Amino acid sequence: MSKPFNPKIARRESPSRFSMGLPVLIWLILSACNSQNQGIVSLNELPQNRADYQSVMVAELSGHQTLPDGSKMVSRWSADGRAQAKDYLKARLEELGLTAREHNYKAPNLSPAIDLILNPFKGSNVYAVLPATEESNEYVVLGAHYDTGKRGAPGAIDNATGIALVYSVLKELTQTDQRARNVMVVFFDQEEEELIGSQAFAGWLADTDWEVHSVHCFDMVGWDSNGDWAMETFSPNEQLSELYRQVAQKRGIPLFQKAINPVGFEVGATDFDAFVLPGFSVIGAGECYYHGDSSPYKDTPKDTYETVNFDYLLSCTQLVEEVIKSIVI
Repeated sequence: MSKPFNPKIARRESPSRFSMGLPVLIWLILSACNSQNQGIVSLNELPQNRADYQSVMVAELSGHQTLPDGSKMVSRWSADGRAQAKDYLKARLEELGLTAREHNYKAPNLSPAIDLILNPFKGSNVYAVLPATEESNEYVVLGAHYDTGKRGAPGAIDNATGIALVYSVLKELTQTDQRARNVMVVFFDQEEEELIGSQAFAGWLADTDWEVHSVHCFDMVGWDSNGDWAMETFSPNEQLSELYRQVAQKRGIPLFQKAINPVGFEVGATDFDAFVLPGFSVIGAGECYYHGDSSPYKDTPKDTYETVNFDYLLSCTQLVEEVIKSIVI
């Protein structure tokens, strides 16, 4: 059972705030000078082909493939497992030439008295910024959680696939010559524990001077039992929903869309939820969880690499990449 959590009093040990009126490049340089400690992670070299490197990343994150030092990420549920995944993701982002940062947070329980019995929540979101190629204070945020649902759950579909999608879109964007907006990627901690990580990050993001154009969250994109390639989106923002619909129609991909009413909205299902009430333009996307075609192995030891449909993951990635490029370029 989850400990009581109040997102309104979640506090972060976040990197220093810089004046966002400065060019993003200066901010990145200052961030690098204030870099945080990172565990030493040995990485397998990723193939150049996108489908192949997505397969390798999911294999590594779900413990199907060992890392060069002989270790495996058997589960990303425990504090040690999450720390190993955090360092792995930071190393992969650094591999792209970006400065990987930690957004560290502490989230007290609802009552200070409970803190005397149960330790407050604490964790680390991992993020990086790919700067625009022209002066801009606008950010497009791509996110996916990196923890797993239960001890012993490999988390291949939930949510190594979401991580692989976000990483892949980012990697493609690093190779573009022109970007009108900054792109931020964030891998959320503790999604499976009442969205603690994403709620803390949303609160921190709302306190910055950054102009957030939109937030795109991806959770579980590896199951397509009926072979129709369909995706699902959910959003309170009609413009974002329409953009995904147009790209899906162009690509001949069925798209189920769920309109979200922020009035009376209850937070609790996926990281997308954390950005609704603060008023961000946000959309969530993934396999058809709400339409009956989603992995039956979520949060179990059977959520393994072998259950992932990598052709489907690639199709979803290509759709999302086209959407994001239409916003950024």
